Amino acid sequence: MQYLSTIFKLSLLAIIFVIPLQGQAQENSPYSRYILGNLKSIENVAFRGMGGVCIADDHSLIANPSNPATYTGLRMTSYQVGLEGNLVTVKNSSVSNRTGSATLSYVNIGFPLSKKLGLSFGLLPQTRSKYSMAKSDSIPGISRVNSSYYGGGGIQKIYIGAAYKISDFSVGLNTGYTFGNLVNSSESSFTDSLKILSNNITARTTMGGFFWQVGALMNKKLKKEYTLRLGVTYTGAQSLNAKKEQYWESFGGDLSNPDYVGKVDSVMNLKGKVKIPALLGVGAIFSNGDFWQVGVDFRSSDWTNFSSYGNADSSGAYWNIRLGGAITPDVNAVNNFWKKVTYRVGAYTGQDILKFGDNNIKNMGVTAGVGLPIRRTQLSIGQLNAGIDIGKRGTTDNGLVREGYTRFSFGITFNDRWFIKRRYD
Repeated sequence: MQYLSTIFKLSLLAIIFVIPLQGQAQENSPYSRYILGNLKSIENVAFRGMGGVCIADDHSLIANPSNPATYTGLRMTSYQVGLEGNLVTVKNSSVSNRTGSATLSYVNIGFPLSKKLGLSFGLLPQTRSKYSMAKSDSIPGISRVNSSYYGGGGIQKIYIGAAYKISDFSVGLNTGYTFGNLVNSSESSFTDSLKILSNNITARTTMGGFFWQVGALMNKKLKKEYTLRLGVTYTGAQSLNAKKEQYWESFGGDLSNPDYVGKVDSVMNLKGKVKIPALLGVGAIFSNGDFWQVGVDFRSSDWTNFSSYGNADSSGAYWNIRLGGAITPDVNAVNNFWKKVTYRVGAYTGQDILKFGDNNIKNMGVTAGVGLPIRRTQLSIGQLNAGIDIGKRGTTDNGLVREGYTRFSFGITFNDRWFIKRRYD
C-alpha cells in the first residue's frame, strides 16, 4: 500500500507539472492542419531520453510496443503512464508566436506469461491536430478577402500484442483498433462596398479500422557481459472506414454574432476511406550489462500513398534516424542514490511526413533524460523517468513556417511480480 501511495503522489505531481502549460498559451501548430495532424511520439519516456531509440530494446521492466517482439524480455509486470508538455515557437519570415500544450503520451501494461512468452496491451495516441491561422488577400477590382482556418482532433489506437522466444530470437505481433476524428473549418469575409456575404465551411471526419504490426528481435550474448540486439518491425498499411459531415453557411456581419445566417449546403454521413501507409523500422543496440548501452534506429514510411476520400494531401516520404545511449553508474549501489540513476542522451534527424511543392519538411533535435529509481524490493521495482527534447521542424523559406519546440516528458513505470508459485501451504 505504501508503494502504491508513492506512485499515486508522483502521478499527481506529474499532472500538476504538465497541466499549467495549457494555461500559458493556446496550442497552435499550423502544420497539423494537413493529413491527420502531427505525428506523436509513442515511445516510453525512458527511450525518449535516448533520442527515441527502442526498436531493439527488450528492457526487462518496460513494455515496448514499438516492437512487439521485445515483450519476451519482460521479467515483471510493468504498469506505465506517460505525459508530455510542449512549448513551441512558430515563426515565418516576418512574425513569430509562442504556444504550448499538455497531452497524454501512453497508458499500457506488459507482463511475462512464461520465460518465452510476453504480453502487452494499452492506449497509444498517434496524431494530434490543433491550429488557428489567418491570411488576407486582395482580389483586384473587387475586394479584400480575409480568411481564417482552424480545427483540431487526432487519432489513437488501442492495441494488444504478444511475443514468443526461440533461443536467441523472438517474434511478436500487435493488433488492435485505430480510431479518432478531425475537425477542419475555414471562414472567409470580404471588405468592400458590394456587401458580399461571408461564408463558413466546417467538416468533421470520424474514422476507425483495425491494424497489425509484426516484429522480430535477436538478442545475442557476446564475450563477457556484452550483448548485441537487432530488431525489425513492420506495420501494415491501413484503410480506415470514415464518415464525414460538412456544413457550408453564408452570413452577414460577424460569425460570433451574425446579422444573417443561411445554410447553403450540407453533407451528412458521407462514407469513404482514409488510407495510411505502411511503416518499416530497424534498430540495433550494443550494451554492457546494466551499466551502459548505445543504439541506433531507422524508420521509413512513404506518406505519398496517403489519401482521404481518394484525395491526396501535402504529404511526402518520411524517414528518421535516431542515435542514443544511456549509462547507470551502479544499479546496485546502496549508499549513493545518484549512482543508481540512469542518465540518457540522444539525437535525431529526418524528413517529416509533409511536403509542400518541392519543399520537404525537415525535423531534427537533441534529447536528454534521467531515470530515478523509486523503490526496489524482491517483488516490486519502480522508476520515475523524465526527458527533454529540443528541436525544430520546417523552414521560413518559400512562405513556410518553422516550429522550434521544447518538449518535456514525464513517465512512471512500476513493476510487480505476478504468477508467483506458492512454495508452502
